[in-house]
Amino acid sequence: MRRLGDATGAGSPTPGNSGDSVPGHDPAPPAGRGPTRRLRTLFRSLAPPVWRSLPWAALTATAGSGLLFAASTRLPDQAPGADWGLVVLRLTALTGGVGLAFLLDDPARHTTAASPLGRPLRAGLRLAMVLPLTALWWTAVLLALPGPTRPPLGPVTLEALATAASALALAAAAVRFTDGARVGKRTAARLGALAAVAVLVPARWGLLTLPGDRWWEETHVRWAVLLVLTLVSTALCTPEPLRRPRVRLGLPVGTPAGRE
Repeated sequence: MRRLGDATGAGSPTPGNSGDSVPGHDPAPPAGRGPTRRLRTLFRSLAPPVWRSLPWAALTATAGSGLLFAASTRLPDQAPGADWGLVVLRLTALTGGVGLAFLLDDPARHTTAASPLGRPLRAGLRLAMVLPLTALWWTAVLLALPGPTRPPLGPVTLEALATAASALALAAAAVRFTDGARVGKRTAARLGALAAVAVLVPARWGLLTLPGDRWWEETHVRWAVLLVLTLVSTALCTPEPLRRPRVRLGLPVGTPAGRE
């Protein structure tokens, strides 16, 4: 006579118990594991060194200079007009752009290239760390100006965004097409050269008009186009740098040195 347990099937493994799994059904992965957890772990391990490697000296110097320059409008007994405030904010935005030109400087660039996270994620992490601080800095700059000196805040903020995006686009292009680990100085020089060219362009076709000019609205359409183009350029130049073949004079590509 069979035992009751054998007759009823008690003690046999069932799905969900600690016994053998049902053929054809893989056990569910433990909660909290998988690609998402690995990505979070990589970000947590990468965030501290990226934070330490940010160009804090350049960012702090340019941010402090911009704040002092904006606060200088409070020194006169009578507050300057909005036109002068616009000039001050444009120069301040250019100063902030010079600081952002150093954002992609990475002394360990050739070492971090082997990181499991690609360059877009590493560059995005740098930008995510600096962007909130930059927004707070620009807010402080606007508050530093007296009320009568403040120009229309929407258009001037658009100009500041386009200036910052131009600095990032120039830095990303320098990283993309060169092997240098520190591209900030060259990027800042190029940004200053572009600003000098913008000053020389007539107001009808340029970017530097005043609120009372008839081309004020058309100018800010151009600023918006510049912002979009620089953002697209930054996105296109953010992936890993191009590898260019080395070409020797008189030898075809791929010919070993010393063999003709």
